[in-house]
Amino acid sequence: MQFEKIRAMILGMGGISRTMLRALESKAWHELVAVVDVNEDALQQAGSDFSLPEAALFTDLDSACRSSSANVVLINTPSELHYAQSKTALEAGLTPLVAKPLANCFAHSRDLVKLASEKRIKLCVGQQMRYRRHYLSAAEFVASGALGAVEQIYFLSAKPRHQARNLKRFAQPVLYEMTCHHLDVLFAVLPDLAPESVICDGYMPSWSPYGSDCMINGLFRFHGGVHMLYHAGYSTQSSCYELRLEGAKGALRCRGIHMSNDTMDYEFAERGGDFRPIDLDRGRPATDPWSQFFDLWYDYLNGGEEPPFSGSKNLKILSVIDAAIASLERGAFVEIASGATCQALAETPS
Repeated sequence: MQFEKIRAMILGMGGISRTMLRALESKAWHELVAVVDVNEDALQQAGSDFSLPEAALFTDLDSACRSSSANVVLINTPSELHYAQSKTALEAGLTPLVAKPLANCFAHSRDLVKLASEKRIKLCVGQQMRYRRHYLSAAEFVASGALGAVEQIYFLSAKPRHQARNLKRFAQPVLYEMTCHHLDVLFAVLPDLAPESVICDGYMPSWSPYGSDCMINGLFRFHGGVHMLYHAGYSTQSSCYELRLEGAKGALRCRGIHMSNDTMDYEFAERGGDFRPIDLDRGRPATDPWSQFFDLWYDYLNGGEEPPFSGSKNLKILSVIDAAIASLERGAFVEIASGATCQALAETPS
């Protein structure tokens, strides 16, 4: 199927959908043709904001799939709805772009990838963070060989989100809502990383408004003797972000407010030396990561190279999360599935 023109349906008109639409409005190949939202006020506001007729506004996905002229659907709803909604879109012949995570169950994610393959539909996941200037610059620095072979990783990324909102009753708010992005950018900076095993500990500070573990500490092992110390969560008292990569030749330290903020301080230490500031972003302008994401997505839909955010490639990330969840339950290292070794692989999606 060729997509000379993307006729998009938006499912869930929240902040992320509006951010994506700001990037899409400059693309000559994009047209918004339908909006689906259970909130009537949000639906009417979208109709007004984007000059859509009443016939383009829907409160349920089934009706929209039957009646609209859309050929793709951008699914930006709570992750517990992704599986059923993506399945509905695929069975209707639409091409889904699903907000991360693809589904909040590894077995369901595999089921969606399988169904998309059977339908010959190019399922993708909205993981745009790897196209931020920060990660593009770090990946370029690593690829230059300045660090040598990276063997130690410290990834700290947590924020003071003191309103739980839709994550209040979510069983794994950190691993499914944050770690999926963290792993994707890690694989962007270090594309040869092959996950091996993981152990995690989850907890809630006394001030947390969440209903389950909202902070995670973890140890990750990768093939070739690479190790990562990991910390993430929603209930810090102030922003926490640091990515530190250590190789045979030295160490790179990136520190800032949050992974989605391109204002970073970079420092490099030669082997055995002190950290000194470096201007890693010099000559690289800050750009909208969604714009680059959508260009690659559109190219893929029209026969181009499979991007790292395809549904099938996203399973690498979700298999790590699946093993991390199992490690929380067992209190031990759990091997990360590369084939059929993980318990969740044997589950049958409901």
